[in-house]
Amino acid sequence: MSSNSTLFDRVGGYPTVKKVHKIFYDKIYADSWIGQFFKEVKQEVIEDQQTDFMVHAMGGPDKYNGAFPVSAHRHMNITIELFEYRHEMLKQSLKEAGLSTDLIESWLKIDGAFKKGIVKKNISDCTRRFATDEIVDHPQPSSIKKVA
Repeated sequence: MSSNSTLFDRVGGYPTVKKVHKIFYDKIYADSWIGQFFKEVKQEVIEDQQTDFMVHAMGGPDKYNGAFPVSAHRHMNITIELFEYRHEMLKQSLKEAGLSTDLIESWLKIDGAFKKGIVKKNISDCTRRFATDEIVDHPQPSSIKKVA
């Protein structure tokens, strides 16, 4: 591929992004900690949303019509530990999907760019998106190994 190709092209396009998100969300939904944050959303819906979001973020077609990360997660108490835990799950998913080290690093760089906007110091940093929203907080279970 040429040096001008997008990350979307270099990872293998839509089929690869979709494959990564299937692997990733299978892990997420099965997880005793992070899975709690997704129990109200069908897995296929979040897979499709995340795929459309990342396709565009990687330079592919813009079909994403959901909320952007900061506003979508403002009602969730996402701690640094939770963010890093999720980030490691994504890294493992990228490896399982067969991406090269340089493509994994590029993908994780995009994912990591949202860290500052969605990680909260404490629950008081959370705000409701809608009047009917609950503040979502699922502390790390003792069964989950502490993230370094």
